[in-house]
Amino acid sequence: MEENKRFLYRSIACFFLIMLMFLSCFLRVAVIANGDYGTLCENQIEYTIEVSKRRGSIYDCNMLPLTNTNQKLIAAILPVDTAIAILPEILSGDELVSVKKLLSEGKPQVCEVQKEIECEGISYTRIYDVSSGENTANHIIGYLDEKSHGLSGIQGAYDDILYCKEGVQAVFQTAGDASLLKGVAPRFKNDSTGGKNAVVTTIDASIQSAAFNVAQGLNRGAVVVCEASSGKIRAMVSRPDFDTDDIAAALLSTDSPLVNRALSAFSVGSVFKPCVAAAALEGNEADFIYNCTGSAFIVDRNFKCHNLSGHSSVDLKNALVQSCNTFFYNFALNIGGEAIYNMASSLNFGNRLNIGRNIKTAKGNLTRLSSLLNFANLANLSIGQGELSLSPVSILTLYCAVANGGYYYVPSIIEKTIVDGVEELYDKGSKTKAFSKKTAQTIKEALIGVVEYGTGTAAKPKTTTAAGKTATAQTGQYDEKGVEITNSWFCGFFPAQNPKYVAVILSEGQSNTTTTRIFASLADELYELNLL
Repeated sequence: MEENKRFLYRSIACFFLIMLMFLSCFLRVAVIANGDYGTLCENQIEYTIEVSKRRGSIYDCNMLPLTNTNQKLIAAILPVDTAIAILPEILSGDELVSVKKLLSEGKPQVCEVQKEIECEGISYTRIYDVSSGENTANHIIGYLDEKSHGLSGIQGAYDDILYCKEGVQAVFQTAGDASLLKGVAPRFKNDSTGGKNAVVTTIDASIQSAAFNVAQGLNRGAVVVCEASSGKIRAMVSRPDFDTDDIAAALLSTDSPLVNRALSAFSVGSVFKPCVAAAALEGNEADFIYNCTGSAFIVDRNFKCHNLSGHSSVDLKNALVQSCNTFFYNFALNIGGEAIYNMASSLNFGNRLNIGRNIKTAKGNLTRLSSLLNFANLANLSIGQGELSLSPVSILTLYCAVANGGYYYVPSIIEKTIVDGVEELYDKGSKTKAFSKKTAQTIKEALIGVVEYGTGTAAKPKTTTAAGKTATAQTGQYDEKGVEITNSWFCGFFPAQNPKYVAVILSEGQSNTTTTRIFASLADELYELNLL
């Protein structure tokens, strides 16, 4: 009896042991099928074709995309009869012949198609062209290399955020022997937009478009528009433009279209005179009247005014309105080089400005203080000549300060970055006081006079009021005929008494008439867009 019980217990124990072993094997098979081994198998039975590269988007200040705007319809096609039969409806020309031939040879294909038709063996997706293509902001956006890394502009400065390692892929299912599973539709891997990463700029697409349109009147030059109260750049155009899909042609051009002239330094001229005026007004040295006869002898040189017949008796306001050079030569000697140098330094002249991460203006050049002990050098600086050079973006600080009651922000082009959905605002720095509100108002009134009845009447808009200053800057460079090349400027703001935008127009080798008319057209376009 005892033996029967022991046998029964042993039988039950063996039964449970066998069941436990069976369950262990079952669970092991399940893990293999669904765990790492399953992933490995899945990778082994997929055939992939890269469709396109991906990059994060660059946006304007209103979250309108400046890149990833041009879409293409892409088809992934299995080599099956149903797909081959409809090819003439979605492809044409040489591509139709080529794709049909390869499919007939049993090779899956990925190609851009004209339209989408549902069919067994074909899957579709839409991708974005990662190049900026036809864009009004090519110079600030920048361009890419053949591996879709950014080489210039925002594309280059923020490549670590915008670049995506994995592109869009078409995935075709295969059997264990690597043959295509023709009954399984192709699929696409990775979203073509570049995921959640992005750079948001201060650019306003509407203002950028308006600036781009009026800038067509420039052969070589720049148009920059910023918000007077914040220094945020709403438009930046450099001329000539370039094709982001044909950088080789731009490199061969003698006009250097890849150079962003908005950030490059140029001879300045009379648009610097409000800086001299501010230095005098802050030092209570503005009660100066001079009789302009058309020239002034300083030390051992005869300095001429642009009006060779002279302006007669002029004060500071009229000297700005008429851009009287001889007044400013003698005015500078009266107030001293140190006051002018300190005012220019407070406006960041001669410094490289960071307008975004690794996006900088040229340093330019501010005449050294020690050089201003020479009266001839001081006279040259008083009218923005000599060693002085600034970029169109750099001179914004002066005109923003005049427009904004004596205060300015260093110009900026970046609003924020977005990385994996997390936003980080760009630190554009604090507001800087350059001079008093009273000084700003006095200069503003003079600059209104420039547009109303002075040297800049061609800059007067039809739809709004404006203020500003003209300049024709000597460069010391000559063309093939021996004629000196000059830079023409117009710097100003609108509306005149309550300025919203500051604009700088630069032209290499064209007259003041070009820059003033472009300024007026820009103001009128923004008015028509209800932006003023």
